[in-house]
Amino acid sequence: MTLAKGIIAMLVTPFDADYQLNETALREEVRWALDHGAQGIVATPSIGEFLHLSEAERVRAMEITLEETRAREGISAVAMTSGATTLETLHYARIAGRMGYDAQQVIPPYYWRCGEVEVERHFRMVAEAGDPPVVIYHNPALSKFTITARFAGKLASIPNVIAMKEVLTDLQHLEALYDEIDGRIAVYNTFRALLAGLMLGAAGGFINIFAVPACVALRRSYHAGDIARAEEIQRRLNRCFPRGGEEALGHLGTTKVTASVTTGIDMGPARPPYMAPVGAAELIKRRLPALEEVL
Repeated sequence: MTLAKGIIAMLVTPFDADYQLNETALREEVRWALDHGAQGIVATPSIGEFLHLSEAERVRAMEITLEETRAREGISAVAMTSGATTLETLHYARIAGRMGYDAQQVIPPYYWRCGEVEVERHFRMVAEAGDPPVVIYHNPALSKFTITARFAGKLASIPNVIAMKEVLTDLQHLEALYDEIDGRIAVYNTFRALLAGLMLGAAGGFINIFAVPACVALRRSYHAGDIARAEEIQRRLNRCFPRGGEEALGHLGTTKVTASVTTGIDMGPARPPYMAPVGAAELIKRRLPALEEVL
């Protein structure tokens, strides 16, 4: 199978004031993403705090996300199945497969450091298990493992690996990555490099929930040939949302606050000890109008 081309929304997992799963808000979040043009949804990704959830919570969030996604036609449903070990990933892959997810997003094991032989073994075992097709998730800040362009080309040859989500934005790396993969699997970029990715042949982007409307508009402008508008959206998008990425302090808390501000849905806090910096909501509220006026 192939994933939908376009913008695939990565969800935060909403909590109430007691840090319990807020099922109503999660349903609203999926609908909001689809109403704003997302062609796919990722359940419990990194920003969805999959590793902070109990198995029961994670499975329930996957169930709710799939129910809401399947209420619309033509939408790809992706589950983050990653675990600290391959066996844990295989466990959640089987669950996602039984539910009927279209694909699974998998990051290299993220606690003990791995080498290329171990990471290749990880992806081969998951892909060959026959559960949902695999989307490789490259996020070295979280996994402590860098997938070089050359190694990405090797991983792209594994049967049942269908796509890669790339968070790095360095243009030289991206050019080499697309050359090595050479169209054998789809590549999806992060929002900060979406336009560059589209110019290199990206299928779209795996995009944080708060950036979905802007990325939908950017991609639409690009494919309509309005490159100037696409460039302006990319510039304002990158200015609007604080830089720093996953290596920055407060990133998870800021993401949660940003999702609440942009969607109007109360996503609640990140689970302790993670917090947003003081003034994060006010910063986004000040920056957002400049982005919205070009959408």
